[in-house]
Amino acid sequence: MKQRILVIDDNEMMRAFLANFLSKFYEVRTASGSSEAWKIMDSEYMPDLVMLDLRMPEVSGLEMLQQLKSSVLYNDIPVIILSSINKTNEKVDCLQSGAADYITKPFNPQEVIARIQYHLKVNQPSS
Repeated sequence: MKQRILVIDDNEMMRAFLANFLSKFYEVRTASGSSEAWKIMDSEYMPDLVMLDLRMPEVSGLEMLQQLKSSVLYNDIPVIILSSINKTNEKVDCLQSGAADYITKPFNPQEVIARIQYHLKVNQPSS
């Protein structure tokens, strides 16, 4: 069974690109914002990893990250921030709030895959 990734980004083209690219390796669902993401996770889809944009309507990516990390159900899921914001203080805030990684846009798709593979491997339950 393929591992599951939830991509949360308000940009439709970015969601479509990531879904198309990542679906070669993973089961991918997308959400345009936090309310849609919560509906997906609360229904039937427990992701193995979340990719999260910072600039979004409703709730910012940082707030969504903090909500995920404060939830008993979702706090163990690695979250990779994927953002056009390339400021050190933003990166530090995200990492201190529990993000597993921070990738700036534009990005190299092969780097994204390598980072996803790393975080999924690191977060595998030990047998």
